[in-house]
Order: sequence, then structure tokens, then C-alpha cells
Amino acid sequence: MSADILGTSPTSKSRGASAARAATRLPTWLRGRSELGVAALLATLAIVIGFDTAHIRRTAVNAGVMGPQVVPTIIAIGLGVCSIALTVSVLRGGRAAAEEGEDIDLTLAAHWPTVFGLAGVILAYALTLDFLGFVVSSALLFYGSALLLGSRRFVWALVIGVLLAVGVFYGFVLGLGIPLPAGVLTGIL
Repeated sequence: MSADILGTSPTSKSRGASAARAATRLPTWLRGRSELGVAALLATLAIVIGFDTAHIRRTAVNAGVMGPQVVPTIIAIGLGVCSIALTVSVLRGGRAAAEEGEDIDLTLAAHWPTVFGLAGVILAYALTLDFLGFVVSSALLFYGSALLLGSRRFVWALVIGVLLAVGVFYGFVLGLGIPLPAGVLTGIL
């Protein structure tokens, strides 16, 4: 066996030492409380949403019984309350249970080609939505995601993607009255 596999090579020792130094730079009360980062993220989101909500202009078009500020205000308040509750819980010693994992091995690292592939499929969806339309773009999003996540039923994944996209399209257009872009299928749908 090589020295690097055993963890005795100079590079693995220096990596372990640098990680230990980084951990000792943290104050003792902060070590092991990574949930405080999530609480800070929630607080930041609450502040940003609250700030943006305060700057929504009321016009004759959006002036109604409730107005456009009600739902974002509720969301900002909810995020703020969750942030405070999580912070109090963590500082009182509460710890989240480690994920047991249903059918995954938590010791393995993320499969980055899949992660970046999914990010690329979502980016392609966003870039082609207006041109190709909702149905075609959504069907391709579902199909690409299914293949990246391991499906080997190529035709079945495409059929499900098309049926799902058409169903959602008509649900929004006919059921809710919300127009979605038809793109290349304009006149057909």
C-alpha cells in the first residue's frame, strides 16, 4: 500500500494539520454549531425580502384589498421567526440528528458530474423557455434530469416528460387562466 492511502504521506499530514488549525481558529462556543450558518442565511433572506417588500410601489393596477406587499411580508416575518428560533435552539444546546440516509452511503462524496449536469439542464431550460415554449422546454428538462439521475428507460422518460409538461401547461392556461409561452408550438396548443 502506498503511504498516501495509509494517510502517512507529507501531503495528507499537512491537509489534516491545516484542517485542525482552521478548526482551532473558531471560538470554542462556535465549534460544532454549523446550524448557526443556516440561521444567518434565513435572517439574511428575511432582511432582503423585507427590504424589497418595503419598496414595492402601489399603483392603480396592483391596488386591491390585500395589495402586493402582504404575502412577501408574511414570508419575511416567517423567515425571521425561523431564524430566531433556530438560533435560540442551537445556543441552548439543541443539535440536529445526523442524516441516517435511506438508500445512500453518506461516506461517499457528491457525484459532481451529475450535479453540474443537472445545473446545466436547468440553465438550458431557463435559456430556451421563451423560444421553445413551456411544453418543449419542460419535457426536455424532465427527460434530461431523468437520464442524469440514472434512468435507462429512454422512451418512457420522454413520454412521461411530454405528458407532464402538457398537463401542467393546460392546467395553468385553462384551469388557472395563467398564460405560459407556447414557443414553437404556437397555434398547435
